[in-house]
Amino acid sequence: MANGIRYSSAMKDSGWWQMSLAIAAVTLADRQKRRKFINGLLVFIVAYVALGNWPLDSWLSQGPWRMLLFWGFLGILCILLILFAVFDALAVIGEERRKAGLDHPPKKEESSQD
Repeated sequence: MANGIRYSSAMKDSGWWQMSLAIAAVTLADRQKRRKFINGLLVFIVAYVALGNWPLDSWLSQGPWRMLLFWGFLGILCILLILFAVFDALAVIGEERRKAGLDHPPKKEESSQD
């Protein structure tokens, strides 16, 4: 069990899994890398929509499954973008609190009211 997550023995032993976790940790820890990833994902989503509207329009209109797959993948990308944006916002709040020294709010002293 690492970081409170259970991994199967095949996942633990594989080098690609460890490398993926390391890359994800580095990407998520750095604000500029997070923002660069979010911007890249946004550009990819816009390009994907443009690709579906013009070059792939006739191909997508040939069947409902093609259209469902196209929009389903686009929906997954949009949900991923929203999750990354929320994570980034929460991470920035935490970073700014640490910078300001507000990690732990001051404890209230007990007042003796008799």
